[in-house]
Amino acid sequence: MKASIAQLLKSLKLGDSIEVMFNKRIFHGEFIRRDAEKKLVILKLKSGYDVAMGEENVSSMKLISRAPITKLNHGKETPAFSIENSDLTLITTGGTISSKIDYKTGGVSPTVPPEYYFQIAPGLKDYGNVEVNTLMSKLSEDIAPSDWVKMAKAAYDAINRGSKGIIVTTGTDTMHFISSALSFMLNPLSVPVVFTGAQRSLDRGSTDASTNLLLSAIAASKWEGGESVICMHANLNDNYNFLLRGNRTRKMHSERRDAFRPINSMPLSEVHLNGDIIDLSPHRPKSGETVLNTKIDDKVVMLLSYPGMKGAPIQDAVSGGAHGIVIEGTGFGNLPLSDKSMRDALSYANKKSVPVIITTQTVYGPTSTFVYSRLRELSKFKNVIYVGNMLSETAFSKLIFVLGQTRDIEKVRENMLRSVAGEIGDKNELSEFLI
Repeated sequence: MKASIAQLLKSLKLGDSIEVMFNKRIFHGEFIRRDAEKKLVILKLKSGYDVAMGEENVSSMKLISRAPITKLNHGKETPAFSIENSDLTLITTGGTISSKIDYKTGGVSPTVPPEYYFQIAPGLKDYGNVEVNTLMSKLSEDIAPSDWVKMAKAAYDAINRGSKGIIVTTGTDTMHFISSALSFMLNPLSVPVVFTGAQRSLDRGSTDASTNLLLSAIAASKWEGGESVICMHANLNDNYNFLLRGNRTRKMHSERRDAFRPINSMPLSEVHLNGDIIDLSPHRPKSGETVLNTKIDDKVVMLLSYPGMKGAPIQDAVSGGAHGIVIEGTGFGNLPLSDKSMRDALSYANKKSVPVIITTQTVYGPTSTFVYSRLRELSKFKNVIYVGNMLSETAFSKLIFVLGQTRDIEKVRENMLRSVAGEIGDKNELSEFLI
């Protein structure tokens, strides 16, 4: 490696704009880092992709401009970029989008500093003044319902300060639980609350973080809906994202960029990198004001019905203090009632006034109490509630919210069966399957 290149590399900082001649091709982008051990220069291209270049094949390197220096205001649950009259608020909570690879372990941890979001997606500034609230730094599996409350309050406070759109970055594994929960806690909504994340960490060349963040900013600033939505890749390319209703969406793949798919519904809109938003199905309009309700009861257990299942898991949940249970039944919502212990457990839950919400593990399609005699038998239990085509994750989040308002079985039934944020569909269309 030439001495001049080595000297420049020593002076480069994260976000510096550089020009690199690599294998007789010229690349322009922002410097991310140098991997001295592997002798790689890692550059973020304008397309959003990262490229790792072997130093032995770099023939020239030129500094174009230095990254802007940003003064930060650090503090517990205090915006890192505190801006009066901000146009957008970015609430960061951790997850892959806020993580870098630990090259010693091969894993990722949420360690990205707040200013990095502006460096990976410089186009954020094109959509107004953006305030960043570093609310927490957790991987998705560690986020609990109490954290949902913090997110809802942070979004509500930002809206009251004048933000016209909210972006929440979080881990993708449980993002659909969170977006569902906030559709109930913030209802109605006067601005969009847009959830996004990344399937690939920021250090990887295939990262989707930059595109997802920029398209979420476009949605938060320009979309006319007043909903809690998820903004993630519509396909494997970087050309546009879907806006998906937060309580009608599930993560359907562990690693694909387009892992999030609408379930028993259609995408609400497409968001394109040129700023265009194309509406695909009806959305809830913005309300005149946002209403916050964070009363929850998180003593809810989620179970999966399986062949040979006994009543013990239900009995144990109730005895252990659960105030509600969600069970993914088979098919239309079947449970193995041939075993007496299952009937006894449901009766015990009924006696203790513990609602048992039945969804289907088929993911698509509704539950029903009319197709088989076993279903009609189950529906005779006062505490057993079939919730149509509501997703299991949504039923879990909604039950936590509903139990925060009341524990009366009849009122719980009434609230669970009433669609308040678009979480239950009137019917299932053939075109909604496997989008």
